[in-house]
Amino acid sequence: MKKSDNNKRSKFLQTQMPLVAILVVAVCVYVAHSYQSSVSTDTDIISGLKSSCTFSNKTCEFLIDDELAVARFSSQPMPEESITLSLRMPNDEIIESAWIEGVNMYMGKVPVLLEQSVKDEWSGWFMLGSCSEPVMTWQLRLNIKKQAAPSYLYFTTES
Repeated sequence: MKKSDNNKRSKFLQTQMPLVAILVVAVCVYVAHSYQSSVSTDTDIISGLKSSCTFSNKTCEFLIDDELAVARFSSQPMPEESITLSLRMPNDEIIESAWIEGVNMYMGKVPVLLEQSVKDEWSGWFMLGSCSEPVMTWQLRLNIKKQAAPSYLYFTTES
């Protein structure tokens, strides 16, 4: 081999090395992100099974730290209708904030305006936005005082 061929190869590697490094980093970030998404999805499915709402007389029972909580809706949740929500919380839990988010379609954060009415009882209202999906899955997120992670209640609406 000629010395000029070695110099050309060396120059080529020097100029292409940053591109190769960027490509390797991008692939590593993609793989890490894919792994993280699959782990969180599995966790979400498991927690969703524990807190899915099957309405019975507009009432749902769900678990907060393995303790029974009850949600009562004034009517079956429907888009663009004001719904009154009453919650019976276990163990004197205090709700710091609550909102509803779409699961199968991003709909923003719908605030749930709750106030404590009596011990362990909270009530308030919310209004869901209109959606093009015929069946919409929602999650009620409850941020509870002195709990590191929020609690969720999942429910569906049909249009």
